Amino acid sequence: MTFSSTIEEVNSTRRKFKISVPASSIKDAFQAVATEIQKTAEIRGFRKGKAPATLIRKFYMGDIVKKAADRVINDAYTNVSKTVDFQIVSHPHIEPENQFEENKDFEFSATVDINPKIEIKDYQNIVVKMNKNLDIDLDAEVEKLLNNYARALGKTEKDESGRAIVKGDVANVSYTVSHNGSLLEGKEAKNQLIELNGSNIAAIEEAIVGMKASETKEFPVELPENFADAELKGKTVQFNLTLNSVETLVPSAFDEDFAKRLGYPGMEEVRKNLRETIKRSNEEARSNVAFEQVVDQVLSTNDFEVAESLIESTVDRAIAEANSRVAKENQVKTDNEEVRAKYRDWANKQVRGILALGHIARQEGISVTDDEMLRDMASYAMANRMDPQQLVKRAGAQVYDEFRGQVMIRKVIAKILEIAKVEYLPESAESK
Repeated sequence: MTFSSTIEEVNSTRRKFKISVPASSIKDAFQAVATEIQKTAEIRGFRKGKAPATLIRKFYMGDIVKKAADRVINDAYTNVSKTVDFQIVSHPHIEPENQFEENKDFEFSATVDINPKIEIKDYQNIVVKMNKNLDIDLDAEVEKLLNNYARALGKTEKDESGRAIVKGDVANVSYTVSHNGSLLEGKEAKNQLIELNGSNIAAIEEAIVGMKASETKEFPVELPENFADAELKGKTVQFNLTLNSVETLVPSAFDEDFAKRLGYPGMEEVRKNLRETIKRSNEEARSNVAFEQVVDQVLSTNDFEVAESLIESTVDRAIAEANSRVAKENQVKTDNEEVRAKYRDWANKQVRGILALGHIARQEGISVTDDEMLRDMASYAMANRMDPQQLVKRAGAQVYDEFRGQVMIRKVIAKILEIAKVEYLPESAESK
């Protein structure tokens, strides 16, 4: 198909294609569509697919015109859009300039929103404030996690020396729990192992430390408001506890059996997987902390417009996400202008921020491979106990672009953190 086209700049985020298709190409489209319809058409007196072309045009002209017009417009627009040097971010708004007829030239316009061409400046001078615990030694973190697994998969051995129990030991205890002088049924325990490592309620661990095997102690415990047992949270109860035995924890050795219990063929694979998992988790945490700070500073020194359609579609997604978290009767309509207005400033900043990061990626030569995108998608699916293909079935093929975009943002933030001034907060500030 032949055609000619021009591009009109409506504004910094919108372009209008003006496309002219000659009568010869229109005629070809009519003929091609009529031939396709003829192959399956059923007209009385003729076998299926054998009716003459004149009757096809007589009985199916409405369909021929519509399908031929759709084909001409789609083919011409698709070919024109492939030749541009800007990124189109919306579906085209098509407006015919004249009647679509078989033996006449046809002209139409296609208006689209685009990402503006901008050059992001001054992102090398960004200052990011971050908690000190995000500045990790990767090798040390791997060993720490390995030791935690080794303890979790280890075994205990009874200490027969008669010594008092100390922090780091494992207490084999039995106890009952009372409240206001009444024994609480179902709250007792027998031969329960409690590792004295600071992970339990402090009052219980402190009471056990110093006891010897077979000793019994009664002591009060004020249970926290977030205690798992709803009946007891926030209450002060009385423990009557007997230390059955003092036991020491013998961690599992870092051997093939240990690796297989973690689901890997050997320790090399365990260390590699843990390293990748910790690194990705740390990068995500650093990215989450830095994202808004980076966006705020980049946008403060780089002013540009973004397509209105991107802002509105971001508002749509925000409302849909908010609706998904509430009961149906409390959901709001996406066309409620009062509701949309509440999201618009946020959406404008979100779109401009992500667009700015995309331009930084281009300037820094940052890209995302299919393998990186698929690994990220698989990791998300695993964390949510899903098959990655379920994500595609639920969200459609655009889910690939969404995960590619997420990886891209993390890589850009990571790059900026390499060149930015990172100020680690003192520990006192972290706890506030």
